[in-house]
Amino acid sequence: MKKILLLVVVLVVDVLSQDFNLTGAGARAEGFGGAFIGLADDATAVVWNPAGLTQLERAEASVVTRFVSEKSAFKYNLDPTLNSDDKQSHFSLNFGSFALPLFLGNMKVILAAAYQRQLDFYYSKTERYEYTSGPSTVKVLNRNEDRGGVNTITPAVAVRLTPFLSAGMSVNIWTGNLDSRSRFEVIDFRRNIYRGDFDYSGLNFVIGGLLDFEGMKNGFPLKFGVTMRTPFTLEGKGPYDVDEEMAVLLPLPGTATFDMTQQIDMPFMLGFGTSYRIGENFTVAADYELRNYSNKKIKTEATERSSGGSGTSENDISESKSDFNEFRIGAEYLIVLESSVIPLRLGYKTVPTPYANYTYDINDNEYEPTNTQVKGSAISFGSGYISDAFALDIAYSLISFTQKYDTDGQIDYSTGTLSTSVIIYF
Repeated sequence: MKKILLLVVVLVVDVLSQDFNLTGAGARAEGFGGAFIGLADDATAVVWNPAGLTQLERAEASVVTRFVSEKSAFKYNLDPTLNSDDKQSHFSLNFGSFALPLFLGNMKVILAAAYQRQLDFYYSKTERYEYTSGPSTVKVLNRNEDRGGVNTITPAVAVRLTPFLSAGMSVNIWTGNLDSRSRFEVIDFRRNIYRGDFDYSGLNFVIGGLLDFEGMKNGFPLKFGVTMRTPFTLEGKGPYDVDEEMAVLLPLPGTATFDMTQQIDMPFMLGFGTSYRIGENFTVAADYELRNYSNKKIKTEATERSSGGSGTSENDISESKSDFNEFRIGAEYLIVLESSVIPLRLGYKTVPTPYANYTYDINDNEYEPTNTQVKGSAISFGSGYISDAFALDIAYSLISFTQKYDTDGQIDYSTGTLSTSVIIYF
């Protein structure tokens, strides 16, 4: 039972090998490479910098969708026959919002609410292979399916304090679920089935400020924004079922149900951004965000219902014990037509990951993580159509990075994301 208990804890931790580079949403921001803290001039400001909501002149509603395509390629220099590729893709509703400007005397106040998919647990992989063991050919089926994610429901308020200074705050109510199914089967010999169903919850705040120097006397088109995201614990709870069957008479645990509790430390984040408009049609923007993940943990506990036996695990979110600080830069040029505007956007950002490069330990005969963080980069580009009644934006971004296992091999990762946004003006 201790062995299977440890296996359950490890499996659930592995399910949450997530990209914790949490940011905002929207195809326009994506086209800027995510450099939106110092710009934040549409309803997606709720999640980028709530102070930016004060730039809205009319009520507006927005919807953002994403199509994500992920690929990985394993290359093993010592035995190229073990090289393998994996790819998957899926579609999701990423964001939705509504914002309403109000005037209380001479003070402008914006009320807004939003939905965002923060963590996406989608994973789907099926492997079928066979190998020779003595006189027999062994056939194996390995299938893993994860569905669900963690979302935030976010009410927000922003106030223009002076013509050049705005402040805002949003409340992130975290909620969601993970439906995990795994099946490992050695045909005509054994079958292992694992099923997990977890609910997640949490609460944190985003506080933002925006300086718009164009609102000053003799002003100029420069903006500076700052956001602070408070730390919190994202907690997951739910049952995890294990079902192991043998086609031959060998002792196995059979069926067991575990009650799982998981606590994910989410850090304090501090972001700075600036934007500058050159002429009437060209804007450049840049962000830098500090994310203190270096000492954050994922803590998991499993208790078997019938026996009361329990096991725990504590894992670093960052294998290299590094923070996830990120730099973003982007630009937009507007082609102004008679009754509409066509934007052209280009962006770049650094992509710190939870992964570390590995080195081979000859004494333990296994690979160990180093303190070298795996870092990648992303390029993005986008366009759209803006009219007096609505705005349609589309953007594509490509993230790539490589994790190395000493000089023996590596895994190359790439993620392509196609984002579309529709904003309706009232």
